[in-house]
This record gives sequence, structure tokens and C-alpha cells, in this order.
Amino acid sequence: MSVVRPLVLACVALLAACAEPAPPATPDTAVTASAPSTVPATAVHDADTTAGAARSAVAPLYRQLHDFTVACDNGLACEAIGVNDGAFGLVLRLSRAPGGDGAQRLQLGTADGTPEPASLRLDGVAVPELAVLPWRRDDDRAALTLDVPADISAFIARVGNGARLSAGSGEDAPALSLSGLRAALLLIDEHQQRLDTPSAWARPGERDSAAVPGAPALPRVHAAPPPPALSLQDATRLTVAVRMQAADALREADCASPGEGVDMRSQDAAYPLDAEHALVFVACLSGAYQTSSLAFRAVRDGSGAARIVPPGPPGLDGTSSGFALLTNADYAPDTATLSHFAKGRGLADCGEAAQWRYDGQAFQLAHYAELRRCGGAAPGDFPTLWRTETAR
Repeated sequence: MSVVRPLVLACVALLAACAEPAPPATPDTAVTASAPSTVPATAVHDADTTAGAARSAVAPLYRQLHDFTVACDNGLACEAIGVNDGAFGLVLRLSRAPGGDGAQRLQLGTADGTPEPASLRLDGVAVPELAVLPWRRDDDRAALTLDVPADISAFIARVGNGARLSAGSGEDAPALSLSGLRAALLLIDEHQQRLDTPSAWARPGERDSAAVPGAPALPRVHAAPPPPALSLQDATRLTVAVRMQAADALREADCASPGEGVDMRSQDAAYPLDAEHALVFVACLSGAYQTSSLAFRAVRDGSGAARIVPPGPPGLDGTSSGFALLTNADYAPDTATLSHFAKGRGLADCGEAAQWRYDGQAFQLAHYAELRRCGGAAPGDFPTLWRTETAR
């Protein structure tokens, strides 16, 4: 089962299947409640800060290569993840930091518990070379772990030409297709510019490891100071006032009406944003395990509601579309952090998570992680695609 980003706003309407993708929006812009699909000249802020920060970092990379996903963030940290498409089995994750001597890690696990090294089979045949590797058990993550580069290289050399890795024999044994593994490792080598060096995973050679670039500088985002509190009475008044102003935006987004099943008004929320403004979530769709909302910035007296569409990761998949809908949205005024967590399905073994910092004028993307293939990965453990440093 593969899901695609704007995907995970996906699974809110009925939550057994994915909904239509949210319409693209200009990143980090605010539009009036009556015109959700346009950006007026009087928009609250623009995207210049986020775009400028992005230029100092590397664009994130997300690629599906048969049964392996490659995810590299804007700091050149990369991960190859092997999961079955929609079915449970083995989950293989290989991660490495940038630079000639960047830290490496391999994790091999299942949704049902940590596999035994002696049970590992390659194409149905026991492999003593795998069993004797110095595996470290991580029962909290239900995985076997290797951290030493030589051990990881030995694992890759042994399984790289195989077709199927399993933990046990028989049709019911947890297993993983290895289709795409070699291509995934080669792409990471290429992206991190370590091809033909001794530390390369897929194509090692004699090129000097010192030529492999280190991590680029990460963008810095600033967090606004904590705002004055908002009383429960004021928050309730704000949600009512903003929902009324948002009527056209809710219709444009094909949101559920308050009388359709769940009363959507009970999911609305308001938070203090700064001394003069509040952040208001107006619920749009709700289901068994998540709710999606439209976000608005409003004056604390309830007037002037303007739509907020936080930015997406610059350069990811050739687009930087913003988040027209926020799923399981929350806001922490003390840290000026807006968050979004969207499950691709109820198990949360796929989906996306994002955080933004409010800098006093705009929401800047601080962190983004995503896994589009659902196949038994640990809940919420999505590969990171965007990182920043935060300053007050």
C-alpha cells in the first residue's frame, strides 16, 4: 500500500481509504477566509524567508526504487528503507550521516518483535555469515542493530544479490523483498558524493574519502516569544467568530457540515499567537483516528480572519506546495510550534509529520518527515526530509 504526499490529509474523510489530495497552495501564505485559493496583495506574509533559507541547504530527496525507499534530508543525512507494500514482514533500514566518516546504522526488525539472528534466511537458505554478525538487540524498537561500518558492509555484501530476506522458514515467516536495495544504496552513494570511495555502500573504490562533503549548514528559524494567555471564554468566542467568517473557505475545501455525523464545531480550537492575534483551527473533516482543519490567524477580538497555509519542504519532488489542510493540528504557544501529524492508515506505519515555528510574522518550516509506503514500520517513525536550527 503506497501513499503519496498530500496523501495523508488523505485518510481523514473515511479513513479507510485515501481522499483526494489537497489543492496546491502558495507556500507560507495567508489568504482571506472568503478566498481560500487565491493570494491577495494584502496577504499576511510571504515566502521569502523560507525560500532564502532553503537556498543555503541541499534539496531533500525522496525516491521509491522497487521495494526500497530512499530519503535524504536537507542536511545530506540519508536512509534506505525496505518494507513490504501493505503487508507486514521484515523492515530493513540503513541510515548514514554525510561526510567521509559519517555515522552508519542498520536496523532489521518486524512489527511482532525482534528477530533472532540465527533465523535469518536468504532466498530460503540459512546464512551463517549473517547469524554471527555482532547484532545488538533493541527490543524497544523490535529490531536487530549494527553500528560498525565494517559489519554493515559485510551484511550488504552478503544479501545484496539476493531476492528475499526472511526471519525463519515457511510461508508465514516475516520476509522482505530485496528488489531495489542495490539501486537505493547506489543512489545514496551518489547523493552524498561518496561513489568510488572506500566507505561507499554500493560502489566502493580508492577515491579519497576526504573528498566526500560534510553536512551543509541548516536553515535557522526564529521562534517568537511566548504570547499573553488566551482564556477559555475568549478561545470559544474566537472559534465561533472565525468559523462564521470561514464559511466560503470551508465550502471551497469540501468540508463536512456541522450536522453531518460528528459536529465539527466541537473540534475547533484557538491558541494565543502574539499580543494581538490568535491562531484558530476550524475543523474540516473528522474520522476514526484523525481530524483535519483549516488554520486562520485572527485578531483577538475575532475580526480579520485570514487563512494560513504553512509551507512545505522546498524542492521536495519538484514542488513546495503548502499545507492547505492540517491533520491532528496542534500549537504550543510557549515554543511557537505548530504541528501536523497525518497517518497514512490507522497503524501510523506510514504518513507524514511536520512542525513550523512562528517568528512573529510567518510560520517557517522547522521539521518534516514522511514515509509513503505502508508496510509495518514503527508507528510514526518516518524518515526526516527537512531539519532546521531554532533560535529565540
